[in-house]
Amino acid sequence: MKQEIRALLDDKLLNEAAERFGLRRDSLINLHGFQNFVFGAMDDRRQARILRLTHTSHRTASMIQAELDWIWDLADHEVPAARPIRTRDHKPLAEIGSGNASFIVTAFEKAPGAKPDYRTYAEDERFIRQLGRFTGKIHARTKMYIPKPSAPIRSDWSQNQYLREFASYVTEAYSEVVDKKERFMEQLSALPKDPDSFGLIHGDIHQNNVHADGDRLTLFDFDECEYGWFAADIANSLFYATPLPSDGKDRREQAARRFYDSFMEGYCRENSLSAEWQRRIPLFLRLRELLVYAGAFRSLDLNRLHPWSKEMLEFTTNNMLHDLPFLDIDFA
Repeated sequence: MKQEIRALLDDKLLNEAAERFGLRRDSLINLHGFQNFVFGAMDDRRQARILRLTHTSHRTASMIQAELDWIWDLADHEVPAARPIRTRDHKPLAEIGSGNASFIVTAFEKAPGAKPDYRTYAEDERFIRQLGRFTGKIHARTKMYIPKPSAPIRSDWSQNQYLREFASYVTEAYSEVVDKKERFMEQLSALPKDPDSFGLIHGDIHQNNVHADGDRLTLFDFDECEYGWFAADIANSLFYATPLPSDGKDRREQAARRFYDSFMEGYCRENSLSAEWQRRIPLFLRLRELLVYAGAFRSLDLNRLHPWSKEMLEFTTNNMLHDLPFLDIDFA
């Protein structure tokens, strides 16, 4: 989120957002969302909810409606996704504020359980198989999902704001990276988009967007859902499970290999992805690198970076300038 947008949310708007969904104002806890304002909350019956405020420069009401429609479809077909809840007057979303301070407000059931710790996410083979199976179930369902006539639809991957605004976010000193990104976009755009490999995807499946409650996983934060390749969802989960380069090449590749094998073991119980598409996983790891790269330049103070972000920016810069893969392993 841009810093100037963070300054727009005041108590009046927050009170109105909570009231629209019947949430107790004194129960709100700021969860410090990256793209949106996100709060934990309780309703009048003391049921746990999540309140989300999205600035209209980030998503339009129609794009959010399309997101909600898909979540409801997944949840109705036994894919454990945190369901949206309606406003007091039974609408799927609320529009509040005006001018530059305009927001789309949504609310969701809170996913049961808790976020897995990093070791569980990256190393627990049972959990990883569950995550893979869960992702396969989403992709299997999306093959059959058809939005209702005249209903809004989500954008495709190429309209991602980080990609569209990449050149404006990344400083001039990295102009060669910007040029390489444009050539990479052309390469991705040339890929086939058949129903067995391309459809509506979550776009951001990782440790912080899933809760585990015993053996049951529940997915949330569909803000980045888009029409894209199934392999991109898989690569995204792998990206965040891969150790930093400073951990050593052998350790990185061994950890990534273990995660990928366990993930795909679960995935293939619900959906199939050809060896040809699995061989393209490096392309989608590169795509995730670029999205993280742009997000860092847009939203972080480059002079006060967390060590993970600092190392990742340096690593991606080197990879882009020298055409090096994020991971050098065989995915087929």
